[in-house]
Amino acid sequence: MVYQVNDVLSRFSDLIVETKGGDASFSSIDAVDDYQSGSLIFISDAQALLALSSAIISSNSSPAVVVTSDDIASSIDNHDLCVITVKNVRFAQALIKQAYADYDSADSHWGMIHPSALIHPSARLSKGVRVGPNTVIGPDVEIGVDTHIRSNCVIEHSVMIGENCVINNLVNIGYLSVVGNRVIIRPGAIIGNEGFGFGQDQHGRYHRTPHTGIVEIGDDVQIGANCNIDRGTYGATKIAKGVKIDALCHIAHNVNIDEDALFVAQSGVAGSCNIGKRVIASGQTGMLDHRTVADDVILVHRCGVTEDVLEPGMWAGTPPRPFKEYVRNLNVGKNMGKKVAKLENELRELKKIMAA
Repeated sequence: MVYQVNDVLSRFSDLIVETKGGDASFSSIDAVDDYQSGSLIFISDAQALLALSSAIISSNSSPAVVVTSDDIASSIDNHDLCVITVKNVRFAQALIKQAYADYDSADSHWGMIHPSALIHPSARLSKGVRVGPNTVIGPDVEIGVDTHIRSNCVIEHSVMIGENCVINNLVNIGYLSVVGNRVIIRPGAIIGNEGFGFGQDQHGRYHRTPHTGIVEIGDDVQIGANCNIDRGTYGATKIAKGVKIDALCHIAHNVNIDEDALFVAQSGVAGSCNIGKRVIASGQTGMLDHRTVADDVILVHRCGVTEDVLEPGMWAGTPPRPFKEYVRNLNVGKNMGKKVAKLENELRELKKIMAA
């Protein structure tokens, strides 16, 4: 499909600072090193601009549109290019790609409701809802306008799902869970399963404690593939609006994650933790139960949160320490190792001398 730059300018006027080169058309959005004559590309740094310049010289053809920052745009003197200057290249890339090059989750080849889907008569599906093959939707489920429930999903009884959501293949959403608007749940995620809770008897045997709470997911949340978010033992496990969770993360019962937090792959949060706004947990971060992490904390280097983190900033290590202190301690350990190795060498030499 062919799109016009004027359409981009109209839809995203609040992102755009300036345009030069006149109107143009594009049919795809591509990487700098893989563009074609009908491509729209994004350039955020001088190195990418240099790669583009070299490619244009060698191929004698230009992309159709370049979206870039003010300082990069001022150094582009190719009058054949349509150049769109934006305030934030990465942010513009996210929104423009969503509009013109996103994956189509509608599965329109199946029709609106696949014949193999099993939908309870009491379920309420709003206008534009699509349901894929072999999906099961239980009693008293409510699904909002234009939401897509793809193949082989299980939506248990009394679940509420908002508008414009995408529930991908093989997702299981447990009973009474609440999902907001514009939520994306990637394949294989389990939402609202029973958490890991047991009572131990006098013989050391464990007995399952039913988890009778729910999961609440706010608007604009994304949950990655094969994640597990447990229902509350009582009350709710809460994922606030704007939270983004990468693949293979585990969020235990009664965790509360506040707005716009970000969890990278293989991170785990034990029960009843309270995570603040805009927290970033890098890959393989782990949190002990009943811990608190303040707003604007960044956890790096496989941080192990065994103590509360109550001040914003970058933290690392187990227990977590401010990043500068953590690095300083690492350097002390490295220097100590070098000194020990030197002493060991000197001791070996001394033993040789004494043996002679």
